[in-house]
Amino acid sequence: MSKKDIELSHDVKGNSKKNKKKRRPISKFLTVFMFVALVLLILQMVRLNLLPFKLIVLISAVFIIMALIVTLMMHFKAKKFFSRLLLGLISLCMCVAFAYGNYFIYKTKDTFDVVTSLADKRAITTSIIALKDSNITSKADLKNKKIGTIVEMDKEATKRTLEALKKEEIQYSTSDYSNLDDLVNALYDGSVNAICLNEKYRDVLHETEEYFTFNTITNVAYQNVHYVEKAASENESDPVRNITKDAFTVLVSGNDSYGSLQDSNTRSDANMLLTVNPKTGTILMTSIPRDYYVNLVCPEGDENSCPEESKDKLTHTGLLGIKSTEKSIENALGIKINYNVRINFSSVVNLVDALDGIDLDIKEGEECDILYANMQPGLSVGKHHVDGETALAFARERHAYLNGDNQRVKNQQKVFKAIFKRIVSPKMITNYGKFMDALAVAFDTNISANEMSDFIKYELGSMPKWKFESYSISGDSGSEFCYLAQTYASITYENELMNQIARDKINAVLEGKSSDTVKDTSGSVQEPSADNVIHESNDSSTDYNYDYDYDYDYSYSYDPSYQESYDTQNSSNEDYSNSNAGYDSYEEPSYDDSNEGY
Repeated sequence: MSKKDIELSHDVKGNSKKNKKKRRPISKFLTVFMFVALVLLILQMVRLNLLPFKLIVLISAVFIIMALIVTLMMHFKAKKFFSRLLLGLISLCMCVAFAYGNYFIYKTKDTFDVVTSLADKRAITTSIIALKDSNITSKADLKNKKIGTIVEMDKEATKRTLEALKKEEIQYSTSDYSNLDDLVNALYDGSVNAICLNEKYRDVLHETEEYFTFNTITNVAYQNVHYVEKAASENESDPVRNITKDAFTVLVSGNDSYGSLQDSNTRSDANMLLTVNPKTGTILMTSIPRDYYVNLVCPEGDENSCPEESKDKLTHTGLLGIKSTEKSIENALGIKINYNVRINFSSVVNLVDALDGIDLDIKEGEECDILYANMQPGLSVGKHHVDGETALAFARERHAYLNGDNQRVKNQQKVFKAIFKRIVSPKMITNYGKFMDALAVAFDTNISANEMSDFIKYELGSMPKWKFESYSISGDSGSEFCYLAQTYASITYENELMNQIARDKINAVLEGKSSDTVKDTSGSVQEPSADNVIHESNDSSTDYNYDYDYDYDYSYSYDPSYQESYDTQNSSNEDYSNSNAGYDSYEEPSYDDSNEGY
């Protein structure tokens, strides 16, 4: 072979290799996409401001090195088909991972902005609601449908929601009604396909016997949330110097309402103190009975003020605002509460459903035949995977137990721990988007954005192994005059000994010790007892009337003339409606007062 032929052969081979490289558009596309997604991911992590700087540098370095190795091998080392295919698949997986990481951080940032904004803003939430059997589940399903409204009752919120829906290019018609009853009845009888309802009215419906099932037979197809500025003095915190080093106590108050919890004050159905020590990784849960009979601490200088040493059930303090609940607990236990978090029924249901349910391990003494909150079958001894409604019903159950409210607070602790366990499980990866959407409107708090950010950075940087401890205060039942209700009601007397024990346990955790170092000398049973369960009787003559606390609508400012008006109305068996007192459509309770407060 001549020299010319040899050179020609080399040229052909060289051109062949170049042509093969040129024929790899997929490899080039994956490479470009991978590095673009990686750069965006690094920028997103910095912008998020929730990750420790050292962690951002470490993650970025690892990802950059991985991307470079894959790129170099794919373009310069992979010559055979199998190796190119393998590296191509690895590159594709990295592209997907970086893209999902961007989504993951975007959702976190979006949710964090909303959650922290609730510290100084109040949400007004309006929903487009349809019957579940109508198959209207999203905004797209509202196209060409008729929506019922009550413009005169809620003009601004209704207008804002319908305009937002129109911007989504959803065409619809409307039919206006003069009152809430006519609006809901129009939905029930099919005159309209859906209704536009400000969430503040949901409680009114829920406490009306005719619409008791409203929350369970309807669903939200579209929702508009509007925020207004809060006065700075409405809910000030008592911050610690450094939330990542100093122990602190948070009041978690569960309001007995559905919908948006920023719209109004409602009763505090559950009250749990979380004492957190970051240095020791200890979280102490201290539960207080909802009916605890305490001295009220009322807001000063406004229409909700009350005489000194006025007493009422702890649950009613929520009507005056979470600061009233917080201060009343501080006075009763002799402790300091640094922060508060407020949630409600919808918060629990939505968070649990966003996690695709939680796992409850029901021990002997915790089982129940019926969940009276929603009249569904109860939970037997053993492990159960439950949805949001069931988790909420179990957390609120008390009529299935002899010690009633004392067991309920323990159920609430079990549900709280189950939610926390689900959040840190691998299942969270696939449910992250849904969970962030639910979390964004799940609660409001006076923990500042900077404190939240610092604590999350500490959690991610140190990864402490949290240890949960718990204590539940209990007391004897009775009936006493309640100031806000202006009548006698069932209550739980303060247990001074258990108050002292709870205070000592909280202080022990604050000082870096375990709460178990404080002995419980009260004789109370903290673990479930088998003989505490009330099993259903087969006797059909037994008529259980386990209703919610429908006897009062407490969202009011107290008017001293109420007692006289109440006596007059009660004697004539007429519905009590006094706009000054705020008792709309009052109905005399048809059941024994011992059932009050369910």
